[in-house]
Amino acid sequence: MTAPRYPYLLATLGDAAEHLPRELAEPLEAALSAAVDLPEPITLVGCLQRIRSGDAADGQPWKGPVPSPGQGVTRARTDRAAAGLITLLEVFHAAKRVRVDGAEKDDIGDGAREGLLLACRGLAEYVELQLHAA
Repeated sequence: MTAPRYPYLLATLGDAAEHLPRELAEPLEAALSAAVDLPEPITLVGCLQRIRSGDAADGQPWKGPVPSPGQGVTRARTDRAAAGLITLLEVFHAAKRVRVDGAEKDDIGDGAREGLLLACRGLAEYVELQLHAA
Protein backbone atom coordinates (compact mmCIF):
# COMPACT_ATOMS: atom_id res chain seq x y z
CA MET A 1 0.00 0.00 0.00
CA THR A 2 1.44 3.36 -1.01
CA ALA A 3 1.04 6.59 0.89
CA PRO A 4 -1.48 9.01 -0.58
CA ARG A 5 0.00 11.70 -2.79
CA TYR A 6 -1.85 14.49 -0.93
CA PRO A 7 -2.62 13.22 2.59
CA TYR A 8 -3.90 16.54 3.98
CA LEU A 9 -6.14 17.18 0.98
CA LEU A 10 -7.39 13.62 1.18
CA ALA A 11 -8.24 14.11 4.86
CA THR A 12 -9.99 17.39 4.04
CA LEU A 13 -11.76 16.59 0.78
CA GLY A 14 -11.88 12.81 0.75
CA ASP A 15 -11.73 11.10 -2.65
CA ALA A 16 -12.42 14.41 -4.42
CA ALA A 17 -8.78 15.35 -3.75
CA GLU A 18 -7.68 12.83 -6.38
CA HIS A 19 -9.58 14.76 -9.07
CA LEU A 20 -7.91 18.14 -8.46
CA PRO A 21 -5.36 19.31 -11.03
CA ARG A 22 -1.76 19.09 -9.85
CA GLU A 23 -1.32 22.89 -10.16
CA LEU A 24 -4.04 23.36 -7.57
CA ALA A 25 -3.44 20.30 -5.40
CA GLU A 26 0.24 20.91 -4.69
CA PRO A 27 -0.07 24.46 -3.27
CA LEU A 28 -3.16 23.45 -1.29
CA GLU A 29 -1.34 20.43 0.14
CA ALA A 30 1.64 22.63 1.06
CA ALA A 31 -0.60 25.18 2.76
CA LEU A 32 -2.49 22.53 4.71
CA SER A 33 0.68 20.75 5.81
CA ALA A 34 2.25 24.04 6.93
CA ALA A 35 -0.83 24.84 9.01
CA VAL A 36 -0.58 21.62 11.00
CA ASP A 37 1.04 22.38 14.35
CA LEU A 38 2.55 19.06 15.32
CA PRO A 39 4.12 19.19 18.77
CA GLU A 40 7.70 18.10 19.04
CA PRO A 41 8.07 14.70 20.66
CA ILE A 42 9.19 14.87 24.25
CA THR A 43 12.72 13.54 24.26
CA LEU A 44 15.66 14.07 26.59
CA VAL A 45 17.65 15.96 23.94
CA GLY A 46 14.62 18.08 22.97
CA CYS A 47 13.94 19.00 26.60
CA LEU A 48 17.59 19.93 27.16
CA GLN A 49 17.56 22.14 24.07
CA ARG A 50 14.41 23.92 25.25
CA ILE A 51 15.89 24.36 28.73
CA ARG A 52 19.06 25.83 27.27
CA SER A 53 17.03 28.23 25.13
CA GLY A 54 15.62 29.77 28.29
CA ASP A 55 12.35 28.19 29.26
CA ALA A 56 10.28 29.68 32.05
CA ALA A 57 8.78 27.88 35.03
CA ASP A 58 6.00 26.50 32.84
CA GLY A 59 8.53 24.95 30.43
CA GLN A 60 7.76 27.40 27.65
CA PRO A 61 9.81 30.34 26.34
CA TRP A 62 9.00 33.70 27.91
CA LYS A 63 5.88 35.06 26.23
CA GLY A 64 5.71 38.56 27.65
CA PRO A 65 6.94 41.66 25.84
CA VAL A 66 10.72 42.00 25.83
CA PRO A 67 13.05 44.51 24.16
CA SER A 68 15.45 41.77 23.01
CA PRO A 69 15.72 37.97 22.83
CA GLY A 70 18.33 38.10 25.61
CA GLN A 71 15.82 39.81 27.88
CA GLY A 72 13.34 37.02 27.15
CA VAL A 73 15.89 34.42 28.23
CA THR A 74 16.72 36.44 31.36
CA ARG A 75 13.06 36.77 32.33
CA ALA A 76 12.40 33.09 31.66
CA ARG A 77 15.34 32.05 33.83
CA THR A 78 14.27 34.43 36.58
CA ASP A 79 10.75 33.00 36.46
CA ARG A 80 12.14 29.47 36.71
CA ALA A 81 14.43 30.39 39.59
CA ALA A 82 11.57 32.07 41.45
CA ALA A 83 9.38 28.98 41.01
CA GLY A 84 12.22 26.81 42.30
CA LEU A 85 12.71 29.11 45.26
CA ILE A 86 9.03 28.88 46.18
CA THR A 87 9.18 25.08 46.04
CA LEU A 88 12.33 24.94 48.18
CA LEU A 89 10.78 27.27 50.75
CA GLU A 90 7.66 25.10 50.92
CA VAL A 91 9.81 22.01 51.54
CA PHE A 92 11.88 23.92 54.10
CA HIS A 93 8.71 25.09 55.86
CA ALA A 94 7.28 21.55 55.93
CA ALA A 95 10.59 20.23 57.31
CA LYS A 96 10.48 22.81 60.10
CA ARG A 97 6.89 21.85 60.97
CA VAL A 98 7.90 18.19 61.15
CA ARG A 99 10.90 19.08 63.36
CA VAL A 100 8.70 21.07 65.76
CA ASP A 101 5.43 19.11 65.73
CA GLY A 102 6.20 15.76 64.12
CA ALA A 103 7.81 12.52 65.12
CA GLU A 104 11.59 12.42 65.50
CA LYS A 105 11.82 9.55 62.98
CA ASP A 106 10.34 11.85 60.27
CA ASP A 107 12.80 14.70 60.85
CA ILE A 108 15.18 15.24 57.90
CA GLY A 109 17.99 16.46 60.14
CA ASP A 110 20.03 19.62 60.51
CA GLY A 111 22.22 18.91 57.49
CA ALA A 112 19.30 18.64 55.07
CA ARG A 113 17.65 21.74 56.53
CA GLU A 114 20.93 23.64 56.16
CA GLY A 115 21.13 22.49 52.53
CA LEU A 116 17.58 23.70 51.85
CA LEU A 117 18.39 27.05 53.42
CA LEU A 118 21.55 27.46 51.34
CA ALA A 119 19.70 26.50 48.16
CA CYS A 120 17.03 29.11 48.95
CA ARG A 121 19.68 31.76 49.53
CA GLY A 122 21.43 30.90 46.28
CA LEU A 123 18.25 31.09 44.23
CA ALA A 124 17.15 34.31 45.93
CA GLU A 125 20.53 35.91 45.17
CA TYR A 126 20.26 34.77 41.53
CA VAL A 127 16.77 36.25 41.20
CA GLU A 128 17.97 39.52 42.69
CA LEU A 129 20.91 39.70 40.25
CA GLN A 130 18.63 39.01 37.29
CA LEU A 131 16.13 41.64 38.38
CA HIS A 132 18.85 44.27 38.68
CA ALA A 133 20.30 43.26 35.30
CA ALA A 134 16.90 43.74 33.65
